[in-house]
Amino acid sequence: MLIAFLLYTFNRLLSILFSRIGRIPIARKNKILFAFRIISILVLLYFTINGFPSFTTLPTEYTAIITGAVSTALAFIFSGVFSNFVAGLLIWIVDPFDIGDVVKISGHKGIIKSITLTKVIIETMDRIIVEISNSDVVSSIVLNYTIKLSSRKKYIHFKRQTRSPQDIGNARLDIDVYNEEMRKQEETDTKNFFTSFSENNQDIVHTYNFKMRVPYARFRIIIDKFNELCAKYADIFGTRPRFHVQEYSNEIIVKFRILTLDSNKILKHQPEFANDLYKAILSKIDL
Repeated sequence: MLIAFLLYTFNRLLSILFSRIGRIPIARKNKILFAFRIISILVLLYFTINGFPSFTTLPTEYTAIITGAVSTALAFIFSGVFSNFVAGLLIWIVDPFDIGDVVKISGHKGIIKSITLTKVIIETMDRIIVEISNSDVVSSIVLNYTIKLSSRKKYIHFKRQTRSPQDIGNARLDIDVYNEEMRKQEETDTKNFFTSFSENNQDIVHTYNFKMRVPYARFRIIIDKFNELCAKYADIFGTRPRFHVQEYSNEIIVKFRILTLDSNKILKHQPEFANDLYKAILSKIDL
């Protein structure tokens, strides 16, 4: 019990210390804390198993009965905890996501807020906190929308890894003519975003995609309003949101893409951005 108390106190103090150190990235802090928790559990198990020397004085048949009964009881009680613990180890080794990443797990899309030995906590765009057990995470399809760049120093690498498939070859359907002036504006936006990325000494970019349904009537007028709103939210997210027409029929599906260095901005401002887009779609304009 004393060893368990000391290990718990040590891990708590380490968490408090890391929370006050701003220079270490959050993802690295989480990995270090995760490793220390695993080591603490292993140390506690070692002392628990070797802490009863009186067992050696008992007859072998009694020792086997006691250990078998205790092992069966513990396995029955902690089967769920143990499976989540093993799944947590697998997540820690594979490292499919970090705190702050934009992910979709088991149908829940949001920001990773916490990763523990037994569960992952996600905050969705509706500000709902969802707890998913590690075993469910391992058995689910995990989509990570956060871009981890292999090179932070070269602009060409940054541009190549952050652009969407629709940007390749200037495959734009949201405007009539993709002229040189528009191309220069997008290039300037990307360069400014890269400058901010370099100054913040980051190696990840968070992205979030969502779709809006636009009626065929007044489509070009609505698109102009979309452009104005994207320019308005450029200062909020750090760069101008992009949009492309994904489906074009009686109703048009427009896909929006947000890039930002801070995933919390997505939680805070994406619902507001989507609401403004919705108002633009419903606005009455005399033709």
